[in-house]
Parts: sequence; C-alpha cells; structure tokens
Amino acid sequence: MKIYSKIIIVASVLFFTSCEKWLDLQPEGEATFDELYKSGDGYRSVLNGLYKSMGTGALYGLELQFGLIDCMSQQYDFTNEGLMTNDKYRKAVKYDYANSPIASTIDNIWLSAYKIIANANDLLQNIKTASPEIFRQDEMERKMIMGEAYACRALMHFDLLRLFAPAVIQNPGSESYLPYVETYPNIQASSIAVEPFLKKVIADLEEAQKLTIEYDTTEIGKKLSSTGKNRFDLDSKVGLEDEFYSGRGYRLTYYSITALLARVYQYAGMYDKAFDAASEVIGYGGETPFYKDDFSGIRIPAPGVNPAEAFKSKKDLKLASSLIFAIYNEKEYENNNLLNFFKTGMDQDDRTSNQWFVVSKDLFKNNDVDESSLDYRWVDLIFPAANSHPISGKWYLFDNAATRDKYATILPVIRATEMHYILAECYARKGQYETAYDILDALRAKRGLENRPLARTATWDAFVETLVGDARREWISEGQLFYLYKRLDAKFTIGKEYRSLTKSEYMFPIPIDQRK
Repeated sequence: MKIYSKIIIVASVLFFTSCEKWLDLQPEGEATFDELYKSGDGYRSVLNGLYKSMGTGALYGLELQFGLIDCMSQQYDFTNEGLMTNDKYRKAVKYDYANSPIASTIDNIWLSAYKIIANANDLLQNIKTASPEIFRQDEMERKMIMGEAYACRALMHFDLLRLFAPAVIQNPGSESYLPYVETYPNIQASSIAVEPFLKKVIADLEEAQKLTIEYDTTEIGKKLSSTGKNRFDLDSKVGLEDEFYSGRGYRLTYYSITALLARVYQYAGMYDKAFDAASEVIGYGGETPFYKDDFSGIRIPAPGVNPAEAFKSKKDLKLASSLIFAIYNEKEYENNNLLNFFKTGMDQDDRTSNQWFVVSKDLFKNNDVDESSLDYRWVDLIFPAANSHPISGKWYLFDNAATRDKYATILPVIRATEMHYILAECYARKGQYETAYDILDALRAKRGLENRPLARTATWDAFVETLVGDARREWISEGQLFYLYKRLDAKFTIGKEYRSLTKSEYMFPIPIDQRK
C-alpha cells in the first residue's frame, strides 16, 4: 500500500505561544528538517507542528470533532433540510461513503493522518541519536519530546484503525486492513491485521509513558496538569519562564497518554489493563484529583434566564476541568467555518447557506422520559439558534472575538468522563452491575439528575443501552459517539430502524490510490 510522505512545513513560532520566536527560518518562511534538527528548539517546532496538523479540518478541527464523524453517530436532526444544506453531511447520515463529496473527505482524513505519522517518524529517527546537550533541559527534554512523538504516532494510527477497519467485536480475523508505519520514508508500507496493529499502538503508548513520566511527575509537571486552568489557559504561567512547558493539556503528557492507553486497551479487549489505566487517571492528585466535574462556569446566570441571553455570560464552554487532552487551533474559527455551523441567527437573505448541526432532543430521553429540562448538558450546553434550533453550546460564538477564540480554539480529544465509563463497563463485564450503575448514577447526579436514578437491569444488553444513553449526551459535538457504537456493536436509531451498524457503515473504504 502506498503511503505518500509529503513533508509538512513547520511554523516558525510554537503554535500555542505568541511571544517567543523559537528559531529563525529561511527568507521564504520555510526551513528544511535538517536545519531544524540541529537545535533543540528545532525539535520543539517539529513536535508542535505535529499537534498543529491535528487541528486541521480533515482531523480534529472539524471532521473528527463535530462534523462527519458525529453525523455518522446520528446525533443530529437533519429532518428539516433547510437547516442543514451541506450535501456532504446529509450523505454522511446515510453512510454514503463512496460518492463525492464524502469520498474526497475520507481520502483527506487518510492522507492528513499519515502525513503526521511520517513527520513523527522523521522526528523519532533523528532524536534517538541527538545529543542531550542541544536541548534546553538536556536529557529530560529529549526524552519528553521523543515520548510525545511516539504518542502522536500512536494516536493517529489508532483513529485510522477505528475508521478504516472493523472493531475487535466484529471478528476482523487475519485480514489486513491498513499499515502501521514506523519508518521514514516509507512509500510502500504493507497493511496488517487488526490484532498486530493494536499491539503496535499499545507498544508506542507504553514507550511514550516511560519517556514522559520523568517530567510530568515532577512537582512542576504535576502542577501544570493539576487543574483545567493550568492545562488549557495559555495565560496561566504557573511560575514558568520557558513557555514550551505551558499548556500541557494541549500535549500528550504522561497523564493523557495513560488515558489514551485506557481507551486502546478497552478497544483491544484488554479490560483488566483498561481498568487499571483508567483508575490511575482518575486517581491523579489523590485527595484533590486533577480531573473532575465543574459545571460552575456554564451554570451562570441562574436557571430561568432566556437561554439565548444566558450564553453571553457563560464561561468554560469546553468544561476544561474534566478535559484531559485537547488540540489547540488558534485559527479554528476562521479555518474551519465555525460561523457556518454555529451561527446564532438565521440568514434571512440566503437561507440556503444554513448549515446547522441541530442536536436531536431524543438524546435526552431515558426510557421514553424526557430529561432535557433537568440535565445540565441540555439546559446549559445547548444553544437555541435563531431562538428555536438546538445546537451545541460548546461551540457558541461570542460577539467578542477574544472571548470567542478562548473557547473555540479548544478541540476536545479525551475527557475524564470516558475513564469513568471504562470502569463502569469493566465492572459490568464481570457481572458487578450494581457497582457499574453506581458509577453512571454518580456522573448523572453531577449533571443535574441526582433525583433520577437509573433503572438497574442486571443484563449486559440493558447496561450497554444505559451506558450509550449517557455517552450520547456527554459527547455531543466531540467526535467519540460513533466509535462507541462500533466498538460495542450497539443498537441505536438509524433512520427509522433500531439496529447496529453494518460493515459498509462502520468502516470507511480505503482510498482507491492506496489499495494494493
């Protein structure tokens, strides 16, 4: 299989700082990788180029966030054609992958992810023999950058696997689906089966853990990850002079790597390891856990205020307190057309331009009882566009550009809630349903549903339906729900049917020019 390893251009400034220029580039604004690898600051820029590329529209900036992937999860209501006029997303709801414009989007996802992998491989091959002396923090920094590069490579491969191959529950067997690329350049990489592919993802993440643990478990390292503000507020210096170490929530730290490992272990059916990794993440910080639920920012002003007006005063729309890892895209609003998808009012002059991702209120039904009036995830995180069409408030566009970009630039990838879901599922798989439901009820209580305990049916199918029911609300516009349906082979409403996904629906076709 052909993998085109076109080098991406690395920006001259680290993408989540604006006040320090890390290196002087060529007059045309470009630098060769050979020049970058002569200094520790060059390695910093290459690493940050990997993260920056993840925020593009093909990946977590749009299609793997609230776009294509969430259309495939059926969380949006497109029954009113006048509210979503984008043909690509209307076809995505029907899993019409073969035809334009979805086919070209799928190709772009593939190529964008493998370009990041190619550049991660190039970085790894060079940094393994680099002298620690060229890095500002010597060997510790060299290992940290190397660990993050391994984690970036693993993350990109894993999401490609989730998109282009069957899940373990679908019995993929020995058939080869896509390549795990570990060298640069690699023009003719061979595809491998799902099981060995997952082993390589896990090996990369376990190596990344070993390389990042030294810095992230120091006192300053722990402090940088200890709160949502410290992780994601770039103005939060925490006593740092070197801004390369700020914004650790936008980087694959030891903590976020462990969370990602929990996700991968679970996908691979390694439930004991998934349980241990998720438990470790939840326990970070001891009596004051790093990752917790804090809805105070979205609960203002007091309930009862007109929702459209209430959003003007809200803060923390991405709920940073429970967010473990996110991508930062400084130009998310401009580059990924947020105004098209999350505008607050109707364009009276050109209604054909409407492209609202209208959230289905059915997501908030529990045994046919509508819980939307109680659940914070609807009351405080759903915005009424044009005063009537519910869209995700996580992407609410403030009139003030600085306030708008403070939240729009955060692209969630891993949330602590998922770690609790993993624990609950592991208990249920062992028949410990009471404990599993306790975990889900505790999550619901923090979201306004403390007086709505779940029905506790001690069967696997009933538990899966309950777990999925909560995840549908938690992951609105975050790009994770489709993977849950696929991994569990769960039934959900597709059109007018209640069923699980078929093979032609749960995996993308490999791009034509990449097939053998």
